[in-house]
This record gives sequence, structure tokens and C-alpha cells, in this order.
Amino acid sequence: MDATTSAAPIYDLLIAERGDVVADAARVAEQTRLEATDVLDFGLLHRNEDGEADADAA
Repeated sequence: MDATTSAAPIYDLLIAERGDVVADAARVAEQTRLEATDVLDFGLLHRNEDGEADADAA
């Protein structure tokens, strides 16, 4: 979330004081998802960034 485009000045103040907790949580969730994907790899068909089957990974 970009605080500079926010229409809520109270939210902007909270971000300035406490940091952007929502953005931090989103980054940690994505990192956790990526780590879980690596750990829970059951050898199923891998997909590349475009969502296409990756022949090299099989």
C-alpha cells in the first residue's frame, strides 16, 4: 500500500509512527508461501512464472 496516495490521513500518521504493518504482513505471507512451496514439493508437475508446464523440472 502506498501511503502517499491514501485518502485517510489517520492511516498515513499510523504508518509514519508504526510502519506499514499491512505491507509487511503481505511480504511475509508471500515469503512463507514460497518457502512452503519448496518444502512441500511432492514432485508434481512444475509450472514456470507464466503458469505453463516446465519440461525441465519434471
